[in-house]
Amino acid sequence: MKRFLKWLLIILVALLIIFIAIFHKRIILTYRLVDKYISLKDRNVTTEKVDGLKMSKSMNYKDIIYKNTNGIPLTLDIYSSLKKNSDPSPVILYVHGGSWVYGDKSIPNALSPILNAFREEGYTIISTSYELMRGKANFNKQVTDVKDTIRWIYKNKSNYNLDPNEIGVIGISAGAHLSLLASYSSNDEFTDDKDLSQYPSKIKYLIDFAGPTDLSLLNTNNLNYDLTKIFNSIKDKDIVIKKFNPINYVGKRSPNTLIIHSNLDPMVPYKSSEELYDKCVEEHVKAELITLNSNVHDLSNISNTDIASMSEGLLKFIVFNSPL
Repeated sequence: MKRFLKWLLIILVALLIIFIAIFHKRIILTYRLVDKYISLKDRNVTTEKVDGLKMSKSMNYKDIIYKNTNGIPLTLDIYSSLKKNSDPSPVILYVHGGSWVYGDKSIPNALSPILNAFREEGYTIISTSYELMRGKANFNKQVTDVKDTIRWIYKNKSNYNLDPNEIGVIGISAGAHLSLLASYSSNDEFTDDKDLSQYPSKIKYLIDFAGPTDLSLLNTNNLNYDLTKIFNSIKDKDIVIKKFNPINYVGKRSPNTLIIHSNLDPMVPYKSSEELYDKCVEEHVKAELITLNSNVHDLSNISNTDIASMSEGLLKFIVFNSPL
C-alpha cells in the first residue's frame, strides 16, 4: 500500500509539473490582465473617461492600402505591440459594424481599454475597412474584403513582425456577420484580389458581437431609405440567405468562437446567436455564449454592467487562446 501511495504521489507531482509547464504563461498573463481590469473598475473608468486609453492616440500605421480591386482603395490601421519583444506578435483583427452601409474602422471606446491591455502584453491590433454597400446588396465583396485582410496579414507578416498562426478576429454587428463568413469558410472561398488569393485565410479564434447568423431572422420592415434600397435590390433572397448565412459554414474545423449578444437586442434577434452556439456544439466546435442585458444592438450605449461582463469574458477567452 505504501509503495502504491508513493507512486501515486510521484505521478501527481509529475502531472502538476506538466500542467505548470504548459499553462504557467497563461496563468501569469491572466493575472496581469485581471489586475489591470480590476484597476480600471476600481478607478470607475467608463466609456466617457477613457481619453488616456483611446486607441487613436497610439496608432502606429494609419490608412495602409491593403487592396484596390474595385476602384476604391481599402485601408487598415495598425496598433503595434507596446511590449519590446523580437518575437512575432499575435494579432487581433477588428471589423466594424454599421448595417453593411455605414461605419468606419475606428476602435469603439468600450473596446479600447481591453485591447490596449493586450497590446501591453505583446499583441498587435489591426482595424480594417471594407467596401460599404451603396444602393444594392454586395455581401460577396464585403466578405472577400475581410478575408483579404486576413490574407494580407499572412503576406506582410515579416514587414510588421506578425504571427499569422495566432490571429483572432473581433467583429461587431454587420462586421461580425462578415467575420463569421470569412473565418468559417475555406481558404479558396470568397476570393477577390488575385495576389492575396495565394495566401491562407485561416484564423485561430473569433469573437462575434451580435452578428446576424441567419439572415432570414432579420426584420426588414421599417428600415431606413438606404437599407430598404439594399434589401429591395436582392432578387433571389433564398440564394442570398443560403450563401451568406454564417451558420451554414460551421464545421469541425471552424475556429474557437465567443458569441456576445444582448437578449434585448432590438435589431438582430438573440435567437440567431443561440442557433449559432447550438450549431457549434453540434459540430464539436469550442464555443461560448455571453448574454448581455442592455437594450442596445452595438456598443455605443452599452451599460457599465454589460461592459464589465463583456470585458471579463473577452479577456478570459483571448487568454485561453493566447500563445503568450
